[in-house]
Amino acid sequence: MNSLLSWVIDTLNASPVSGFVMDNAVVFPILEMAHFLGLCLLFGSLLVVDLRMVGFAKAVPIKQVDVFLRWALIGFAINMISGLLFVIGDSDRYLVNIAFGAKMACIVLAGINTLYFIKCIKPQMASMPLSARALNTPAQLGKNAYVVAWLSLLLWTCVIILGRFIPYVETP
Repeated sequence: MNSLLSWVIDTLNASPVSGFVMDNAVVFPILEMAHFLGLCLLFGSLLVVDLRMVGFAKAVPIKQVDVFLRWALIGFAINMISGLLFVIGDSDRYLVNIAFGAKMACIVLAGINTLYFIKCIKPQMASMPLSARALNTPAQLGKNAYVVAWLSLLLWTCVIILGRFIPYVETP
């Protein structure tokens, strides 16, 4: 194993946060529940927004769907905090796990996709006339919005699947 990685794992395992997470009988299960709640908020909200962007529920105004983005951010924050505590608490399980590495790569790609959405697609949706905003279709938003929405659904689905693989994938 890489000496830097070994040092990081040893340092994290020796931290008081690691002891708090792993030595307390209720902390890890509470973190698992928080992570699941965050996942529900994040993926459920993105599901509504992304499916709306690809053309489902056309009668729902985009302004109402926009509210779900706040819930997605709250869910992401919950998952980021709980996930960081998982890694600190059990770093020798996570940091060497290929499924965890792939999950993190998918999260980075989803983050880049989200930045593109915020910089390019969201302003386009906000500038649409009110009548078009209520009845927008993928064609009105452009092909990029369609691709961004499907890519978001694909990446976050991969994050969920890879997260479920973590306990079952042996470390190399």
